[in-house]
Amino acid sequence: MSEPRHRIVDSLGLPIHCLEWGEPGDNALLLVHGFLDLGFSWTPFVAELQRRSSRPLWIVAPDCRGHGDSGWAGAGGYYHFPDYVLDLDSVVQNLAVPSFKLIGHSMGGTISLLYTGAFPERVSKLALIEGVGPVGMDFADAPLRMGQWIGEIRQRGRNHFRKYTSVQAGAAQLRQTNPRLRESFANQLAQAAMKQTSDGKWVWKFDPLHRTAAPQPFYTAQAVEFLRRIACPVLIVDGQQSHQTRRTDKQQRYDAIAERRHIVIDDAGHMVHQDNPTALVAALLPFLQ
Repeated sequence: MSEPRHRIVDSLGLPIHCLEWGEPGDNALLLVHGFLDLGFSWTPFVAELQRRSSRPLWIVAPDCRGHGDSGWAGAGGYYHFPDYVLDLDSVVQNLAVPSFKLIGHSMGGTISLLYTGAFPERVSKLALIEGVGPVGMDFADAPLRMGQWIGEIRQRGRNHFRKYTSVQAGAAQLRQTNPRLRESFANQLAQAAMKQTSDGKWVWKFDPLHRTAAPQPFYTAQAVEFLRRIACPVLIVDGQQSHQTRRTDKQQRYDAIAERRHIVIDDAGHMVHQDNPTALVAALLPFLQ
C-alpha cells in the first residue's frame, strides 16, 4: 500500500488533518473514525480495499476535531455533533466534489448520518459501521446531564491526561481494550495516536475534554428525522461479537432509512475495520462499486 499524503483543511480557522490515498478524481470515498480514535485507524481497511478494488480509489480519512493531528477547540470551547458535521463539510468543500461515498464508524457513523440527512444530494452511498447513534435519552435527562457536564468540566477540564512510560505501553492498553487488535498494528496505531510530553511521558493526542460527559443528550426522535431524509443506498454493518450489536433500540432508526441493507461481520467486535478488514471489504466493495 502506498503511503498516505497529509492534507490540512481549514474549518473556520481550526486545522483539520486528513490522510489521503490515491489520486483525486470524481469518485471520492471519505472515512470518518470513531470516538477517541483517528484517521490512521482505517489503515488496515484501506490496504485491503486498495488490494481488492478493480479500479483506482481516492480515499480521504480526516481526524475529527480534538482527535489525532487536528486542532483542539479553543479556550472556552467544547465538542458537539454539529461541530463535527461542520468540519466534515469543510473537508468536502476542500475536495471540491459534487458528490462522494461516505463510511462512518461509531461516532463517525453518527456524524455521517447527520451530514447525509442535512445534505442528502451530496452522498451517493453511505455505510454505517456500528454507527447509528448513541442510545437515545429523554428530555427529562437533559437537566441532570447539563449539571454532570459542568461538574466534570470544573473537576477535570483538560488536565485528565493518562500518562504512559512508552508507546509500547500505549499499544498494550489498546490490545487490552480490544484483544482482537493485531500486535503489529497496535504498535503502529499507538505511534500515530500518541505524543511525548515535556517530562518524557506519552499521552494520547485526543483532547482530554472528550473524557467528560457531553451536555447535550442524544434524542432518537431527532435522529430519525435525519435518517428519513437520506436518499442514497445505506449499508448498516455490525460486528458479531460487539455489545453494540445486541442493542434493542436501533430498529426504529433502521426503519427510518428508505433504502437499507444490514449485515453482520463475524470475528469482529466494535472495531470491525480493524478486527476483520478482509470480511468487511468483501461486504463493502460490491456495495461501493
